[in-house]
Amino acid sequence: MKHLTKILSVPIGLLVGSIACAQDTFWVPQGDSKIVHQLGDEQPVVICMQGRKVVMQTKVDAKEGLSYLTRFFEVPKGRADRDRVTFESLASRMPRISAGGQPWKPDLPESVAFDGRLTVHYPETDGLVATRTVFPSTTQALVVERWKLRNVSERKIPVDVRATRMVQTYDDKVVDMVWKSAPVAEQSLEPGGEITFPVTIHARLVDQADLTIDVDAEEAARQALADAAFAGPGRLETPDPLLDLAFAFQKLHVIECPIETIKGVITHNGSLRYSPGVWANDPVEYSSPLFPFFGDEALNEASMNMYRIWLDHIREHGIDPFPGSFEYPTLKLVQKFRGDDAMVLYGLSKFLLFQGDRAAAEEMWPLVEFSAESVKRATRDDGIVASKTDEMEGRYPTGDANLSTSALAYGGYRLAAVLGRSLGKPEAPEFDRRADALAPAIEKFFGATVEGFDTYRYYEGNTTLRGWILLPLAMGINERQEATVDAMLSKKLWPNRMQGGDILAESTRETEWGRETYYALRVIFMAGRTAEALDTTQRVVRTQIFGPKGPYPDEDAIDMLCPGSLYPRVFTEGMFGIVPTGLDSFECTPWLPDGWPEMALRDLWAFGKSWDLVVRREGDEQRVTVTCGGRTVISAKGPAGKTYTVAFPE
Repeated sequence: MKHLTKILSVPIGLLVGSIACAQDTFWVPQGDSKIVHQLGDEQPVVICMQGRKVVMQTKVDAKEGLSYLTRFFEVPKGRADRDRVTFESLASRMPRISAGGQPWKPDLPESVAFDGRLTVHYPETDGLVATRTVFPSTTQALVVERWKLRNVSERKIPVDVRATRMVQTYDDKVVDMVWKSAPVAEQSLEPGGEITFPVTIHARLVDQADLTIDVDAEEAARQALADAAFAGPGRLETPDPLLDLAFAFQKLHVIECPIETIKGVITHNGSLRYSPGVWANDPVEYSSPLFPFFGDEALNEASMNMYRIWLDHIREHGIDPFPGSFEYPTLKLVQKFRGDDAMVLYGLSKFLLFQGDRAAAEEMWPLVEFSAESVKRATRDDGIVASKTDEMEGRYPTGDANLSTSALAYGGYRLAAVLGRSLGKPEAPEFDRRADALAPAIEKFFGATVEGFDTYRYYEGNTTLRGWILLPLAMGINERQEATVDAMLSKKLWPNRMQGGDILAESTRETEWGRETYYALRVIFMAGRTAEALDTTQRVVRTQIFGPKGPYPDEDAIDMLCPGSLYPRVFTEGMFGIVPTGLDSFECTPWLPDGWPEMALRDLWAFGKSWDLVVRREGDEQRVTVTCGGRTVISAKGPAGKTYTVAFPE
């Protein structure tokens, strides 16, 4: 097992606590890549899975069984459907199985497992036990079920499965949905013997033939995706297996997210409800800076295609208004005026730096310039950036200028300057000058005592704490760091923190937002409050990722890519403190928790190279080692909170 050598070196008290945590969670880890849940009377298990042409939301209910709602896209390639093609597989839809000459179907399920595929286990019924593994195709408008029947009795049981094919026509008689169950000729199943057969659901145009389906190849492709998540590039290794496994599951959700659209394969928001679509906050600000760490060329290219949508639109229509989202199968412009230019400036610049691809950075440099110019035009005489709303899209008051937009603009300018210097662009010094001017403007306009904390107001006239007061800290503005962290950890903003709940969007309202929670965890680590950060992270992971709504933390019960994609950044940018300083260099400020002898990020691919970052305890200090290609790039020792500079050799 991957964690064996680590566990042997962990203090026994820490190990026992971690195992106990695993055993009393809703989802219980089984090995290094699977979680299981014994079904009861609680809420159903709901998990989203997707491929290039399909997004599906599965539900397993102890009282109703397995059902799923599926959306298919681009049927065929190049065709933008007016409506997404939706198919619901009800729990009552079963293959035609006979056992002992009588119709047979399983009883209600007793447990469910997830390892990138969803497997439902049924109890014994008339001597047979069924398992049913469901997953989407990685490339086709197709869902596969792999059925397995095993004889657990002491007698032979004659079993057969009749071929079944059902067709439903959708979308003004343009698209067919084809449900097929493969036949199994009658055979006498010996005690302990088993048979397997597939059920498939695919979409096609009405005048086309059924898809040619290689079920084994489809399952192997889905398995390869899971293997990349659990054992491939970009792994977290700590003394806490739950944190590591949670990291891997969020990576799985990330690398399965590219979807085929009329603009090519793009990264997008994920989820049944919002597919396909891209927003300046979700896949741009929150998610894309994480993508390069996983060394997935297809993921990086899909991210570039997403950004090309912004660039192409601006070249055709200009930056007024700056586009905020492109939604529906037609990817039409919808959201705007949310400070989207600042989100793109920050998210794109960080993505390009972490990707470390000079050609890609050159291609996207015009979008960096467009974003920066739009932010400049929105900058008021008092130095802050105006915006009609923010990424919450009017759910909460924001005034004429909000802290989120100005903080992201500051962080975006700093990153754009770093990127510009790496590319030899003359605009780099100007971007730094704008950031230099914006920092004191943020302090003067937003700095305030709010509900007893010397922190930030969110907009002019705001008198209650807001979750996004953490954004200046996330962008490197630290003048009000201690009081802001205290406010974030307080019961006013995080009343359910000890129970692993989310931070509040606003202290006077009950709405909780996972995006602010995972940003907050990163910021608390960055502030050096390591014990509180680790304790809170463990509580959140146990409640949310291994809780009844897991393994993907979500805000709307729809398994959007965000906020789960923010969880790995708690470690890459928080606990390990990685900050890009060029296309092939970075700084890191690691915070090794007390009681941990070691932590590591393995086979990272940020900056276009494979490298390891290992932090080991040596007495009262920590040794930081970066290796790349079998060579030690840096090995240095210092106290917690020391910043190290790393530059990869050419």
